[in-house]
Amino acid sequence: MKRIIYFLMTISMLLCAGCSDKTDNAAAQEKTRPVKVTTIEEESYPVTLEYIGTITSDEIKKYSFKSPGKVGRIYVEKGQRVKKGDVIASLDDKDLLFAVEAAQAQMLAAQAQYQKAVNGASQEDINNAKLNVKKAQDTHDFVEDTYEKMVDLYDKGSISKQQLDESKLKLDNSISTLNQAKELLKQVQDGARAEDEQALLSQFEAAKTNYEHKKSMLDDARISSDVDGYIVDVLNEEGEIAAAGYPVAVIRSEHQTVQTGVSQKDVKKVEVGMKASVDVDGVKGEGVITNIAQMPDRESRTYTVEIELTEKLSENDFYLGAIAKISIQIGNLKGVWVSIPTIMNNGEDYVYVVENERVVRKNLQLGEIHEEKVSVKGLTVGEQLIIEGMKNLKDGYKVSIQQ
Repeated sequence: MKRIIYFLMTISMLLCAGCSDKTDNAAAQEKTRPVKVTTIEEESYPVTLEYIGTITSDEIKKYSFKSPGKVGRIYVEKGQRVKKGDVIASLDDKDLLFAVEAAQAQMLAAQAQYQKAVNGASQEDINNAKLNVKKAQDTHDFVEDTYEKMVDLYDKGSISKQQLDESKLKLDNSISTLNQAKELLKQVQDGARAEDEQALLSQFEAAKTNYEHKKSMLDDARISSDVDGYIVDVLNEEGEIAAAGYPVAVIRSEHQTVQTGVSQKDVKKVEVGMKASVDVDGVKGEGVITNIAQMPDRESRTYTVEIELTEKLSENDFYLGAIAKISIQIGNLKGVWVSIPTIMNNGEDYVYVVENERVVRKNLQLGEIHEEKVSVKGLTVGEQLIIEGMKNLKDGYKVSIQQ
């Protein structure tokens, strides 16, 4: 019996020794995987909003004539650069020139009449009026004396009744002429009455207004640019009849802007004065937000944001309606940022770090993106993030850090 017990104990000891050897061998044979790591540090990167917009001008103006007429000359062509004051087009102004000259003559005549009334008659005018009175008086005296003689002859039967009546008519006319001459002399000596001066002033002002209107029409027969910019389109040709108010040319100013629609969520993050970057087919420019719409677009329900370019695009790259990539910097975010290629996903975003030479999985919450990096929550400063060799790792694997 004792031999049997001793035999079983010996076998048990041998088996235990074999198990211990296998465990030690497994531990000795565990695979160590090489990885490269980077130490997590706190970093700060700009936070941006990415949108698509269109190139436009802060001012697009349509130029037209105020009066209808035949287009005499077009001075510009589509795509041409113009400066403030450059003439764009003009009407055939021959008839307008005649109208201006006639109106000017009427104005000067009315002005002379008014000035004459205000200044009073000259001494020459007074002397002429006195001379006319003397002539009328002499004529009247002669006619009166003749009439008295005709009456005496009629009483004696020497002349007919008709001859007497003719003499009486001449006497009445001489009296009327004398009275008119005396009244004219009185008016010349007394000057024009207040109501006469006012009437002449009204005539002068009406003539002046008519002249200024005609001159304005002549001035409006030439269209000039009031901005520096580029001709977007020319809508008439020389010799065509241009209707009043109908655009002849369209000009965009040199101030370049970009418009984009920002969502309701993001519009709260942007402010006038914020910087923005613009990329048009690889041509980059810098700008600043100058206007934010307070009402959303009816169709897109986005808020229009206007960005004025502070670094202008060349005229070869600045085409109205061109698509632009817009990046609006809304601030800086300080925290843990990791390279996007180091992040893996199996339903959840995660990375691997090294702790005590072992792989530890860390689930992440992703935040803002800047270029190839993203801000994350779930990592702490000082941890060793695996950046190479993580594709075939699992939580708990033993690793060796390579330089």
